[in-house]
Amino acid sequence: MTDPLSPEALRADVIQYARMGEHRTASKVDLETAGWIKEEMLAAGLQADFDTWPLRQFQLESCWVETLGTRIGAFPLWHPTPIGNDPINLPLAAGGDLRGKSALVLFDDLMVTAKSDHATKIEAAAQAGARAIVGCTPHASGEIYGQNVIPPLNQKPWPIPVLMVAPKHWHVLSDAADHGDLATLCLSGIDNPAAKARNVVSRLDRGSRWIVVSTPQSGWFRCAGERGAGIALLLGLARWAAASNMPQSFLFLSNSGHEIGHMGIHHIFEQDLLPSPDQTDFWLHLGASIGTRAYAQTDGVLSPRGPEPESWLFCSGDLQAPLERAFEALPHLSAEPYNRKNGEIRWILKRGYSAFSLMGPQRFFHLASDGPEAVDAALLSTIGRTLCRTFKALASVQEEAAT
Repeated sequence: MTDPLSPEALRADVIQYARMGEHRTASKVDLETAGWIKEEMLAAGLQADFDTWPLRQFQLESCWVETLGTRIGAFPLWHPTPIGNDPINLPLAAGGDLRGKSALVLFDDLMVTAKSDHATKIEAAAQAGARAIVGCTPHASGEIYGQNVIPPLNQKPWPIPVLMVAPKHWHVLSDAADHGDLATLCLSGIDNPAAKARNVVSRLDRGSRWIVVSTPQSGWFRCAGERGAGIALLLGLARWAAASNMPQSFLFLSNSGHEIGHMGIHHIFEQDLLPSPDQTDFWLHLGASIGTRAYAQTDGVLSPRGPEPESWLFCSGDLQAPLERAFEALPHLSAEPYNRKNGEIRWILKRGYSAFSLMGPQRFFHLASDGPEAVDAALLSTIGRTLCRTFKALASVQEEAAT
């Protein structure tokens, strides 16, 4: 076997993940991605099975806005209400009488929650008689930012269609609304109340003590940096574990449903699939944007400038000291106790597991332009090798503590 954590091996998996397409939960691409991961786990010598779970999901076909001869790509706010097979023509309006019109709405929050402004503004426009919303969330990139949605909004369609456009196109639509111009709106797809998504559960059964490794596999777009780096590390660590002489059993989890309320990992917790916290030496969660590049922008041109400095290494308090030692050669990853509300790591810690997680932002986070070039494969390889040494060091610490 070639080195599973070499830059070349990790880069190949990131590219393969991105090449498959847009990874929205329960989509054809997401199901194919789960199938690919399962086959790779089986090829590495692990037992691997699907954990399938039901949900309501929308399979997007087309979404755009056209005005004054200019067609602008759009993306629906989840959970979408489709327009139907035929586009509709509506006057644009930024305020005033919205009856029978498409309301222009700016949203303030990057995540759709019960406390964000989305529900309030959408309900107000619908009650005022708007037939649709063309919305925008300001973002430094100027691109459409895919907005994660948490329960109960993740499974509840909006009362009217909501089409999100990029900030760089907002002025075109605002000007059109000022003149009362018509816009053609298209939001087509299939709303499936009986969709199926699947996680991948892979095991190496060796002993009574367990190490768990998990990562999300789904997201709004190609997600090469956001999700692909974690998938590549999951596969690389599984191949390494299968060839290692570590006595612990391993459980590797690839979970769908991340962008719509972390549904996949919640389903895992509902099944009888996990070792208990008492049986688990530690749990590593591979979060977003591991080993990604930071970028500088000069005259509109982006150029990489080393590792993303805002990366995080969150952990339960018992792991902080050993993780600080293990990652001392990677100063941009400094171990700190988890004290936030983002990331799937919080559900793992809430269940009482000793756990740590790598995660962070990056230039293309939640953007359609998130391709393989966002990942520094050499840095990802260094992180992967550090994790292997960390596994051995933490297992020794846990063994000493037990005796």
